[in-house]
Amino acid sequence: MKKFKHIIAIFIVLGIISGVAFLLQETSIGEKLFNRESAAATIPDTTAVQDTTPFVEKLKKHLEVVQTQKSRKKKDIWILGNGRTITHYLLQAQRFLRKNGGEVLYMEELHGDPTVFQSAALDALTPEGDTLQLVLNVSDNIFKNNASYLSIAFQVTELNPELIVALNELTFPYDLLVTPFGMSQTFFPDLDRVKNKELVIWLLMESTSLDSRHNRYRPVRIHHTEQQIESVIQEAKTLVPNAKGIATRFAEQAVEHRQLLQATLEPAKENGLWFLDLSMNAKSKVRETCKDLTMACKTATPYNPSNSALDDYIKRKLKAAAKSGMSTIIIPLNAANIAKLKSIDEKATAQGTSIVNLSTFMKY
Repeated sequence: MKKFKHIIAIFIVLGIISGVAFLLQETSIGEKLFNRESAAATIPDTTAVQDTTPFVEKLKKHLEVVQTQKSRKKKDIWILGNGRTITHYLLQAQRFLRKNGGEVLYMEELHGDPTVFQSAALDALTPEGDTLQLVLNVSDNIFKNNASYLSIAFQVTELNPELIVALNELTFPYDLLVTPFGMSQTFFPDLDRVKNKELVIWLLMESTSLDSRHNRYRPVRIHHTEQQIESVIQEAKTLVPNAKGIATRFAEQAVEHRQLLQATLEPAKENGLWFLDLSMNAKSKVRETCKDLTMACKTATPYNPSNSALDDYIKRKLKAAAKSGMSTIIIPLNAANIAKLKSIDEKATAQGTSIVNLSTFMKY
């Protein structure tokens, strides 16, 4: 019996030793596999595709060159799409060169050739040390897709079923400038029925045109305190919670008054609103006041029937978009004016201009 127990004990010991040996072997194999995988992970992937595109071709693609030619002076002529100014293209090329290890040696706008819309000379050094001598010409008839932007805004004094239907038939984005105060009880429900819109608070501000008839619209006046002006801005935003910005109504005196502007702009900024000066006052202090507040502000020219026909105004604004890259059309809301803009998106597309909301206009 003792011998039998002794034999069993030996088998148990041998089993334990075998198990430990097996575990040690597995651990060793695991470590070897882990070490192999780790080593493989540290080996550079030589199969990755390297970008072998020549630097000149990268620059062409970045500027979206539409044609290339040779000049008599053996310089390469790059034709660029209309819708951006030559100054814009020069700055774009300069930024690309600096970012990618190149350098601008010389650049200058050229004005000697009357057959060329806009032109400039650009001498540059590539990252490889090669010299580029280029002439950049902006085409007068080939437009760059989405190269320029046009915003369209309607000044709203009333809404009716006819206007709502006409607005909802428009196929492009637009803004509605609305005065929050003194409107009829049906105004805001009717406003909700308008689709594809962006809303802007159309704020009455100090002007020689204001009288007692305008009091119901709660204009911002010079004699108001900062607290009173802040209250007007806060209540306006409450009434039009989706408003993206503020545009002036009248306001030719207000924009000259630094304290009034600051009292208006500070709560506007706190409410996430930008500011658009439509006063057309050359003495406006909006730009400098906004700069101090680091706030998005711009000026724009609304339609004035006393100095131009609406057709001429629209044509001028389309042309301005193509030439400078940005423009705005701001006109009173009525059925006739909506009809004038029915096909404007086709005209804009034909010249490479995209129609965008005022909020996009404010970003550029």
